[in-house]
Amino acid sequence: MIYSKQMVKEDLKKAGIASTDILMVHSAFSKVKNIEGGAETLLAAFKEVLTDGIFILPSHTWASVNYDNAIMDKSESNSCVGYLTNVAIKDSDFIRSNHPTHSVVAFGKKACDYINNDNEAKTPVSPNGSFGKLKYGGKILFLGAPLSKNTFVHSVEEEMNVPDRFTDHIYTFYTKDDDKTYEFHMPRHYSTKHPHISENYEKLLPIMLRKGIAKEVKIMDVKAILVDAKECRDLVKTILEQDIHAFDDSRNVEIYVK
Repeated sequence: MIYSKQMVKEDLKKAGIASTDILMVHSAFSKVKNIEGGAETLLAAFKEVLTDGIFILPSHTWASVNYDNAIMDKSESNSCVGYLTNVAIKDSDFIRSNHPTHSVVAFGKKACDYINNDNEAKTPVSPNGSFGKLKYGGKILFLGAPLSKNTFVHSVEEEMNVPDRFTDHIYTFYTKDDDKTYEFHMPRHYSTKHPHISENYEKLLPIMLRKGIAKEVKIMDVKAILVDAKECRDLVKTILEQDIHAFDDSRNVEIYVK
C-alpha cells in the first residue's frame, strides 16, 4: 500500500494526536515505507494535524559539537539523530533552537516562545528547556524509534540531580544564527557506569504500557509508541526518589512502582 498525506493524517488522529498537542517526535525514518512524497509528506501531515499545537523534532549536534570552542550553525549544522530531522532543518516552516548540542526544530504559532529557554542553557537537557517543558502537558511519539531515544528522561535526571551524568570539564560552545553568535558554557553527558545511559531507559516501556502512560499505536506500517510526558516524568521521579542510581545499569525498577 502507498500511503498518501491524508492517510497519514488519519492515522495520526487515530493514534490520539490532537490539533492542540505539544508533540515531540523521535523517528527512525528508515522504517517508514511506501509514503507518497517521502519525508516532506510526513512532515506536512504532522503540521496539518497540529494546526493549533507545537510539532517538535530533536536536531542534536552533540556528535560534532563536542570539543571546546566548537560552533553549531543553525542553518548549516546537520542533526546527528535522524534523516527526518535534517529535512525539517531545511524546512522554512520550522525554527531551530539555539542550544549548541541538543537543539530542536519546532513548528507552530507558539513555537518561538516554546524554544526560547534554550538560549539560557547551561546543561545538555535542562528541565526548563525544550525537552523539560514537555512535562507541562506534552506528548512524545516514538515513530519506529526505541525508548532509548527518550531524551526527555535526561531532563528528569537533571531535575533530580542524578550523580555521574556530566563531564567534570565545562566546555565553551557557540551557536551561530545568521549574523549573531551565542556563547554557552556547559558540561557534556558522561557516565562512568555506562557509555550510553539512555539504553537503560528502555526498561521503562513495560511499566508505562501497563500503567497507561504509554500506548502502542500504528502509523502507516510503522509500530509506534505514544507517551504522556507528564506521567512519564512522575514515574521516573518516583523511581529515582527510591533509587537515585536506578538507570545506571539494567537493574529491575518494577519493584519501585505500585
